Amino acid sequence: MTQAQSKIILLVEDDKDSSEILGSILEIKFPNARIYSAGDGKAGLDSFIRYLPDIVITDISMPEMDGTWMISRIPAIKADTRVIVVTAHSDRNKHDIFALTGVNCEIVRKPIDFKDLFASIECCLGR
Repeated sequence: MTQAQSKIILLVEDDKDSSEILGSILEIKFPNARIYSAGDGKAGLDSFIRYLPDIVITDISMPEMDGTWMISRIPAIKADTRVIVVTAHSDRNKHDIFALTGVNCEIVRKPIDFKDLFASIECCLGR
């Protein structure tokens, strides 16, 4: 029995192809986790409220509601959720904003190095 068995992962990514590929890779790497996806921050927040995931993997730049705004709402709903931000931004101010939200974030740079992403997920799973 793995720690991911009862874990829920929410993937929030507005690029449909990237979301499908990443979702498929996560299903293979973490077969016992339940993986849900959303196409923007608003749908992501709605899915977050519905599924109460243990881990959120999100892009930042998205239509409707950006990832930063969505992330800022998470602690009030489920404070122990871990967030992995997948971003091409290297702006230190963005990272400071994440810290101010009270959310425990990991940062993975785009283009995604899957070793880094998997290490971040494992860290979030407490392995």
